[in-house]
Amino acid sequence: MNSAIIKGTSSVLVSLIWLSAVLQMINGFSPTRTAIQSVDRTAASSLHNNMVPPGVEDTILTRSQALAYPLGFLAAFRTGAALSVINQPRMPPISRSVGSSVWRLPSGTRVKLFYPTERSSDDNYLESDIMAPYCTDGRQTSDGMASMVGFRLGLEFLLAHLANASSGCVADALIQLTNDLPLLVYSHGYGGNMDMATYFFRTMASKGVIVAALEHTDGTASSTVLEDGSERKFNEYFMTGRQQLTRRASELLEAVEYLPKEIERIHSAKVTTIMLGGHSFGAPSAVMAANGASQDSNVCGLILHDPALGMGYGMLPPNGAKSRIPTITYVSDEYNRANVRYGDLTLHVKGVYHGNFVDAPLWAPIIVMRLLSLIIPAAGPANPMEVHEQLSQSAFEFMKWKDPANPVVMSGGLFEFVK
Repeated sequence: MNSAIIKGTSSVLVSLIWLSAVLQMINGFSPTRTAIQSVDRTAASSLHNNMVPPGVEDTILTRSQALAYPLGFLAAFRTGAALSVINQPRMPPISRSVGSSVWRLPSGTRVKLFYPTERSSDDNYLESDIMAPYCTDGRQTSDGMASMVGFRLGLEFLLAHLANASSGCVADALIQLTNDLPLLVYSHGYGGNMDMATYFFRTMASKGVIVAALEHTDGTASSTVLEDGSERKFNEYFMTGRQQLTRRASELLEAVEYLPKEIERIHSAKVTTIMLGGHSFGAPSAVMAANGASQDSNVCGLILHDPALGMGYGMLPPNGAKSRIPTITYVSDEYNRANVRYGDLTLHVKGVYHGNFVDAPLWAPIIVMRLLSLIIPAAGPANPMEVHEQLSQSAFEFMKWKDPANPVVMSGGLFEFVK
């Protein structure tokens, strides 16, 4: 039998064991099995003779049994969870080597760069390469991400495998030398970070784009490490919404000003095209930054994924207002149903949920992530790797031609023109 089929079948079976344990824990035990009595064997015998109807004598549990059942379910749950994420997350294939490095802006804000390297497609990786981790801060990052998707109260271990996962990017590799590298400065969503779209940005970088993923310091990152080494965890009350949006836009503009010069100084690579982008709350952050960018900043476009326009707090230009900056918006199934439209072009990405714009569908077997989508919009029915590939190619073409109306921007089979 094909090894891929065996692996896939095993993954599904383990996932079902995991989900079965979860459902057992959620639904609890049946009423008869939970008729727990704090009695010794003599009292139990008396109850049997005098109180228990015929046919249900096996439903009374001793104290040790009452303790063993929940512990057994918990052990099965943890074991199933651990087995189901073996060989996870799933890393998409790319056509060329991609490098990654973490920098700090002068203000102390961290930014993670993804970029094409000088390697040819026939020489992607060497044994001597040091691969950058998926989670920059290990368990600190994965635990923060777990808490943001609802895995709290001891369930953080469900994403712990990401702490030791590879990003698939060569750490601190040399950037491809060219005189025209486009730069996308990107803002994460509410509760996001600079790591959780690593595979998406890696795919985009393999097309020939530098992606600078910021990790905001306004309290909306799942967690971040400040310049003094302290951790700032997610805190929705750290600032008001308007203050958060202002801080985020300021950090994006700082990156626009600082990064092209540093990239040229360190790597001798010239950045000529700069666009801003963002997912969810990151989208209004990018719009506000673009609106405040100077005429000579070289910001020439906006790339938005599921923009949370309601988090603009009345500080953004009205939707439909004429903008000097070409803007393309990609929306998921649920955002399309909500009639979210923004900028010059809005494309509905069919079969996509909110989590498809980051790496969520790739963190665990797809059956697990799609069942999780019954609770949170983690993974739509579309193939997540195909989603990243088509989004990356479309964004690359937009950055190349700077024209949302160019047919190549809309050529992906998943795209549906809606505005």
